[in-house]
Amino acid sequence: MAALLLDTHVALWWLSAHPRLDARAQALIADSECYLSAASVWEVAIKFELGMLPLSPSALVSAALDSGVRPLSVTQEHGMTTAQLPPLHKDPFDRLLIAQARIEQLRLLTGDREIGRYGGDIQLL
Repeated sequence: MAALLLDTHVALWWLSAHPRLDARAQALIADSECYLSAASVWEVAIKFELGMLPLSPSALVSAALDSGVRPLSVTQEHGMTTAQLPPLHKDPFDRLLIAQARIEQLRLLTGDREIGRYGGDIQLL
């Protein structure tokens, strides 16, 4: 089974047992080696500061680590690879996650149909 990079919203849903994750998705995550990008932590930090999310970035990291989700740092190569992606999606966090998944040979698990347009090893929920 391929290792998974969790899109930010998928990580939040997984860690909060949100009903948007059906039994199939929950089993997939539970049975896989999962990663959480530093970019997702940064995205949560921004949205937390703006009052858009109730979960702090430190709470996200703690919950992820407690659940066995591994951290994934952002590298210069990840950043440079975003410039090679076609302009199908403008969200910089999502573009970075796509680049990370490609470089690290991870399957990006997302519910975002726009990300799915990039093809490759992206799995839509």
